[in-house]
Amino acid sequence: MRNQRDNAPFYAKRTYRLVSGVFGTFLIGTGLYALLFAGPMTALSVAVGLALVVFGGNMVVAAYSGKESWLSRLGPLP
Repeated sequence: MRNQRDNAPFYAKRTYRLVSGVFGTFLIGTGLYALLFAGPMTALSVAVGLALVVFGGNMVVAAYSGKESWLSRLGPLP
């Protein structure tokens, strides 16, 4: 009898979830740094900081729940 984990999609496997959770936490930290400590507040720095926090938070939540994150849905980029 086969294990159900063998047929799991790539984003539901333990190693991928761990790596994407750590990377999501890194993105949150980078976004918070861009928002709080990176010089004068410009519209571009606020937009980039918020985007990093949102995408990083989505990666952490997706890794915790075993779902596909928004960044993984983009597909292979050149």
